[in-house]
Order: sequence, then structure tokens, then C-alpha cells
Amino acid sequence: LEPKTQKKNMNKTLKDMLIGVLLGDAHIGKTGLNKAFISFEQSSKKLEYLNYLYQLTKEGGLPLMEDGIKEYSREDSRFNSINKSLYFRTQSLVELKPLSDLFLNEEGKKVIPSNIGDHLTDRSLAFWIMDDGQRVKNGGVTLCTDSYKHEEIEILRSVLKDNFNLSSSIHSKKNNDSLYERIYLNKAKFELFKPSLIPHMHKTMLYKINEEETIIQDSSNIVDDYSDPNDIFIE
Repeated sequence: LEPKTQKKNMNKTLKDMLIGVLLGDAHIGKTGLNKAFISFEQSSKKLEYLNYLYQLTKEGGLPLMEDGIKEYSREDSRFNSINKSLYFRTQSLVELKPLSDLFLNEEGKKVIPSNIGDHLTDRSLAFWIMDDGQRVKNGGVTLCTDSYKHEEIEILRSVLKDNFNLSSSIHSKKNNDSLYERIYLNKAKFELFKPSLIPHMHKTMLYKINEEETIIQDSSNIVDDYSDPNDIFIE
């Protein structure tokens, strides 16, 4: 008889991080019947943050396809621009199959699961904000949920309220002929909750929650104020 392969249990810190980045920019894909991989991508301006994710992934015991972070260029059709991106990818692993079952539908498209509230922790939210959050100068934070359907965004808003007592509204972003819905976390409740996020955030991402005064960082070239006059606000 062949010995059974023992499946490793993913530690909670790593799982929380992966939940957060999968709500953001990370991609997950299935390979075969029982394996999955995750690829991590950020703009070239966020090298320190992506390197942080790289180190956490390695320390968490997930084997990577290659050593080091790679760079490539891709077209962003929404803004008719060419973006330089940095990325790395895990190997195809049995340990990641539960996350692919959670986030992928039968066609292999990333979706928001109805039970995401069972998995979203303070740490996960911190990584979601670092990955795909947008600073609002006057307070609060915007989550760039551009790729999600309205029903999925409503699930996320409900979970943010139930899990963290965070009130939110929808900010619709117009771009050419498209309209993207984003979640704005209202200032008053967010300020009360913010201390729970700070311990989980990398220093280069603290500016997203208006905590840049605690670190030395030049954010002068970062477009981070959500004040586009074409935006539509929906409670």
C-alpha cells in the first residue's frame, strides 16, 4: 500500500492574509481536480508591499514557482493605459484547494462567496485595504470593488457591518461608458475601528487609512483622494 499524503493545515495568519488579498488583486486558479495556485500582483510603485506578501507567503510554507518577484507590462482597457506590474505565484498545491472552492464558481471565475463573513477577520480586512483600498483625504476608505457584481458588493457591505460594525455606501465610478461600484467605509465608524487594523498593516500602506504621519513616506505622486466630480454616491 502506498503511504497516504498528509495534508498540511494552513496557519491562521497565512489564511487571513490570503482571504484579504483574494478580495483584492490576487488571482486564484484551479489545476486538476485537487490543486490550486495563487498569483499576487501589484503596480511597480508597490514593490515594498509585494515583497512583504512574498515573505509572508514563503514563511507560511507555500512553495513558489520561482524565487524572486518578476515584472511584466499589461494593458488596462478601463483607462487605455499600459501598466508595469510586479508579481509572483505559488506552485499548484492541495492546501489551496479549499480557497479555490470558496472563491471560484463552476466556470472558474472569481466570485464573492455568500459565506465570506465566516472568513473575514480584522487581519483579512487590513490586507484587503492594503491590496485594493483607496485613501480618502477627509477620512474613511474606499474599497475598489470594480470587478464585482452589485449583489456581491451588497454581500460585502453586509459582512462589513455584521463583523466590524462598519457603515458603508456605494460610490459609483464613471469611466468612459462603464460604471464601477466601489464601497466607501464611512469615516465615523472607520475611525473607531482603525486601531484594530494598524497592527496588521505594512508601514508603506498606512497612508491608505490616513496614518502616513506615523511613517516616513513620500506619497506626493500617489492619486489617493476620492473626489472625482463624476462620482455618484448611493447610500
